[in-house]
Amino acid sequence: MIDPIKLKRHSDENLKQWKLRICENYKEYGLSNWNEVADVINKETGDKKGESAYRKWFTNFNEGRDYQKEVVAEENGAIVELELKKIEVMEERKKLQAMKNEIHKKTRIKGRNELMYEHVTAAIENQPSLPLPSFKVLQPNHKQRAAILGFGDEHFGKEFKSLNNEYNEQIYLERMAQLLSDTVECIQKESLNELVVLNGADSVEGMALRVSQLTPLQYGFMDQVIKYSRYKVEWLKELSKYVKIKYIHIPSANHTELRLHGTSRGEMPKEDVERIIATYIHDMLQENNRIEVPLYDDGIVDFNLLEFEIVACHGHQIKNKKNAIRDLSQLKRKFYDYMYISHFHHGNMLTVGEAAGHNVQVIQLPSVMGSDEYSDSLMTGAKAGANLTIFESGKGRTIQYDYILN
Repeated sequence: MIDPIKLKRHSDENLKQWKLRICENYKEYGLSNWNEVADVINKETGDKKGESAYRKWFTNFNEGRDYQKEVVAEENGAIVELELKKIEVMEERKKLQAMKNEIHKKTRIKGRNELMYEHVTAAIENQPSLPLPSFKVLQPNHKQRAAILGFGDEHFGKEFKSLNNEYNEQIYLERMAQLLSDTVECIQKESLNELVVLNGADSVEGMALRVSQLTPLQYGFMDQVIKYSRYKVEWLKELSKYVKIKYIHIPSANHTELRLHGTSRGEMPKEDVERIIATYIHDMLQENNRIEVPLYDDGIVDFNLLEFEIVACHGHQIKNKKNAIRDLSQLKRKFYDYMYISHFHHGNMLTVGEAAGHNVQVIQLPSVMGSDEYSDSLMTGAKAGANLTIFESGKGRTIQYDYILN
């Protein structure tokens, strides 16, 4: 049945739009053939065309429209393919850029390390020839005993005056002279002929930790390293006149790490001037057969003393002192009897377990520098100091001398 409403031309349709709509939907509008289509269009337009004119016109229009769709589809496919090619090119460029960045990074690190060690080598070569040490006869020790002299956090190069403490280069030298005297007295009293000297690091104040660190510096970073290293060599040479020494220097700390290229704490643990200091001391004392200076790459050092396994580190990487020995034993797959740490600027001893004949303990070393304005503000200050611990086979830690240096 013919629907006159749908056949009517809409107010917003031009003639061509209306004709296309009629031709495309004539069966839906109730027209049975193209003759009836021609009658409707002729009546609206006043034309007298036959049905074939409109049928052929509409057929040609459909063919043109289908062709245009094919062209657009092909063009869209070509555009998509081109965009995919662009993405592939961009990905290859990014890969190449990443490779170049990695090569540049490794080149910078290698060049920086080579430059650093060239400076160290030049400094060692420019040192005057060292006189051979004069040896003294040592009293034999028939007891199965061994001793560790431990200290740390010297912060050489810092200068300040706080509520209960004052510190500068001269005061540091006086404290180390006092420590030498106290140690020699203990060596003679306890008839020791071998001694482990354990340096818990933060040897110099540094200048990479924070901006406020720059204010109390007595002189620059490299001057701190050079002066400290030379003095420590002479100090060990003097102590070796009274006892054979194994000097262990922790190669990593928080004040002395070099935070290069904006890196954060601990990102480059091997970029630390403690390694330079330890290497210098090792090289300057390698001809002295009274002093052994092993070198370590890892910031966590372990060594054997009598039958006891001992581990040591600066302590800034320790989150829980009570679980530290357990965690490191699991990490290293080795049972440790004692652990030495510094970093906290006051001496302490924590028993965390027991073995067959001794306690398993964390020994916290005091600071040679002592309290400063920061520790005063936290009310956690402690006297400057060091300690000397005597271990006995089958008993473990039996005697400890605590030295107050200010």
